[in-house]
Amino acid sequence: MPSVPPEAPPQLLLRSVEAFSRALRESSLGVAREVGCSKGAFAIVRILERRGTLQVSDLAHILRVDISVASRQVSQLVDDGLVERAVDHGDRRVRTVRLSPAGRSLAVEIAAVLERRAHEVFADWSPQELLDARATLDRLTATIADLAPAEAVLTPA
Repeated sequence: MPSVPPEAPPQLLLRSVEAFSRALRESSLGVAREVGCSKGAFAIVRILERRGTLQVSDLAHILRVDISVASRQVSQLVDDGLVERAVDHGDRRVRTVRLSPAGRSLAVEIAAVLERRAHEVFADWSPQELLDARATLDRLTATIADLAPAEAVLTPA
């Protein structure tokens, strides 16, 4: 039986990042289900809660999806009463979206679930370990984002 050559450290790191990404997606889906919303709603509500009023194109950019996907998700959230469309005061041609009162309530609920889960998941981690992990993840994100095509590079959320 031929032997498989050992993977180099960069490939091992990428494999770990992929596994982390899958675990994070599964965890996010679990939180979304717990609060009774879709994964798309979960992401958009969190972004609008942190960043405030945005154009749909900005949401698409942050989510790293096509504008048609973001627009469709926003339309569903408008129909669900979680997001409101508005006209930009500085440029009346520009349409923006923001959380509705129901969307803000959902954002508070999501934050509470995430806070509880973070305390459960990281109960055995020291504050320094958490800060070190954050620094490593920030560096990984920046490094991987630097490899993305120029049009796909985004500002960190």
